[in-house]
Amino acid sequence: KVSKLMERAVEAGVPYVGMVDSGGIKVHDMFGRTGFRPIVGGSGMAFTSGIFPGPPLASGSVPQVSLMLGPCYAGSAYSPTMADFVIMRKGTSYMSVASPPLLKAVTFADVTQEQIGGANLHATVTGIADFLMDTDDQAIETCRELLTYLPLNYREKAPVVDMGDDPKRREESLLAIDPAFRQAQGGGQPYDMHHVITAVMDKGRFLELQALFAKSMIIGFGRLDGHTVGVVANNPAENGGALDINTCDKMARFVRWCDAFNIPLVIFVDTIGFLSNAGAERSPDGLIRNATKPVFALAEATVPRVVMYSGQCFGTARLAMGSLRLGVDNVYAWPSARVARIAPEEAVESIYGEEIKAAPNPDEVRKERLQQLLKTHMQFPFHTVEQLMAEDIIDPRDTRSVLIRTLKLLEHKAPPARPWRKHSLIQR
Repeated sequence: KVSKLMERAVEAGVPYVGMVDSGGIKVHDMFGRTGFRPIVGGSGMAFTSGIFPGPPLASGSVPQVSLMLGPCYAGSAYSPTMADFVIMRKGTSYMSVASPPLLKAVTFADVTQEQIGGANLHATVTGIADFLMDTDDQAIETCRELLTYLPLNYREKAPVVDMGDDPKRREESLLAIDPAFRQAQGGGQPYDMHHVITAVMDKGRFLELQALFAKSMIIGFGRLDGHTVGVVANNPAENGGALDINTCDKMARFVRWCDAFNIPLVIFVDTIGFLSNAGAERSPDGLIRNATKPVFALAEATVPRVVMYSGQCFGTARLAMGSLRLGVDNVYAWPSARVARIAPEEAVESIYGEEIKAAPNPDEVRKERLQQLLKTHMQFPFHTVEQLMAEDIIDPRDTRSVLIRTLKLLEHKAPPARPWRKHSLIQR
């Protein structure tokens, strides 16, 4: 029944929602003649052996949501995990490859359901859970809200919802958030990018995904003049908006989903860059392997992509967050933007390193050379535009209207010519 419904969803071009509370497959059925029958529907799609091929075959065709309201172990957990979005309820939903009794029998280790597959674990550590809810009602309501942002299938666009918000509205509060303004007023504390996002989106509504996972990166859905947009943003309030293995994986998957379902991307950038160290580079996950994922996703995407620099971004972080050379459609900068191919401090060490080492007062020489470099070659924010890393410097208060105007111009953007292929490959 479940497999047939998945197939029908694809045939009809409508989202599929699975509400999961399962003890898994009955052991009796594993040996009987009726346990694993191929199911072939009118479209010829073979959902062989039940629920496992369904999500991969539907992926990129119709949105898929899993509502995890109870436990789900072993093979039965594979299908809901492969959905596009996973909503889990605290205290009752668990998801893992093996159940505690099975682990006890095999490894003799005593573990709890919460330790190996609890909702909090998947929301904070593994990143599988997009939403962490307290009750079934909250989970269902979140699912309903999520679906309002999504198209029915890959051939359509998301519904336009008029929120009654003026597309030309200027947001005065963004001046207080602008890092340059804050510095001039003596406020040097990092700002929370959530404030920028909610100030710009229609009626301040923003549905964040994976809010508790890799928190220096923000992803989610909002609306601009009624149109759904996918939002990607660094959060300077969390570790300087740093990029790492988890943030790159989080961003890349979201970018690819938005591209598959015709949702434009708005990217707010303010990051200290990659957190590279021996541990990250030597990790089994591999920083360099994951650092290329958002680059791959943004270069492959064909939907409108608009970047807004509100703060700093240097070196390879520019590629991960999107650049004109990577195929991004438009890039804007606030007056506070400090964007360059290399951080000024690194440039000084590279160019004047020997002079600084030999000087009797290295700190003073370093400071002097830095000021000289910033004045003559890297005068921000103009350097960013001179080097065509942004196309215009805008008043932060006009961020909303600039984004709406730009996305309207890109609404009927023709997809770029690409060589035919069966599909791209999952990144290493």
